[in-house]
Amino acid sequence: MRPSTRPRRLQSAFTLIELLVVIAIIGVLVALIMPAVQQAREAANRTKCQNNLKQLGLAAQQYHDAFNSFPSGWFCDGVNDPNCVPQAAANYMWNGMTGLFLKIEQNNLWNEINFQLSPAFPDNMTSIRRSVDAYVCPSNRRAAAVANNATTNGSASASASALIGPSDYRGNMAAGMVFGCTDPTNINCLVFNNGITFQNSTVNMADITDGSSNTMFMGETLVGSWSNAVDCCVRTNIDRTVNKPIQVNVNGTITNYYTYWMSKHPGLVNFTRCDGSVSSVTNQINKLVLIKLMTRNGGEAISADEQR
Repeated sequence: MRPSTRPRRLQSAFTLIELLVVIAIIGVLVALIMPAVQQAREAANRTKCQNNLKQLGLAAQQYHDAFNSFPSGWFCDGVNDPNCVPQAAANYMWNGMTGLFLKIEQNNLWNEINFQLSPAFPDNMTSIRRSVDAYVCPSNRRAAAVANNATTNGSASASASALIGPSDYRGNMAAGMVFGCTDPTNINCLVFNNGITFQNSTVNMADITDGSSNTMFMGETLVGSWSNAVDCCVRTNIDRTVNKPIQVNVNGTITNYYTYWMSKHPGLVNFTRCDGSVSSVTNQINKLVLIKLMTRNGGEAISADEQR
């Protein structure tokens, strides 16, 4: 049999132009899909964050049922400690939010801690490094120990000698200014005990005459720890804005402190109220309305529209 002399048909293949067109189409599809994926991820993270606050709010309710008060912001010995003044929490003092541990199934961690010693005492160093998932918002970070002394910008400090368990939630300490004072930067004009969680506080439901559904218990921040007293609380004031850092001018240098009500959720911050409910406030909320939501006995009337 004679072999065929007809030339073989060349196999078809993509040309360079066709390949570039396909790559361009894939790139366009990815560009269209990624925002939707990111939005879905953020929606899931925001829901988890709200669930954390719901859990902490219900824990606060149980704490109140057991001790007839909400937990203190921080503990300080006013008799023997000269540093025990309302506006001066220190790292050697305990964050009062640890009182919720027994109500969020952290009994083992509670029993491991020696509260007779300071958080940084060697006997407590292992305990304070532990992360508690309920205290961490997934939109902000992973539930892992962070640098102990990095609290201004949320990044780890290279000089940090120890790690510490984080917390993205802080209690409502106080709001507003003393009647007659007009300077929000004057520490003598600020109120430090008209919220829920302040120094050695024992606020109960009877003290919240504005109503538990109209008074915030805890909200989101970007930096902090569950053990240190300095990370326990937030003071709300007219010169501060939700989701913006507190700016302090020291000798002509502006330093940003990310310790106010802040979150990684676009345009809003989540809170749990004293009745255990969870809600959000937007960046555009009227600052005077926010102050009303923080004070427990201001006697103000607040409509639902104002709280957005």
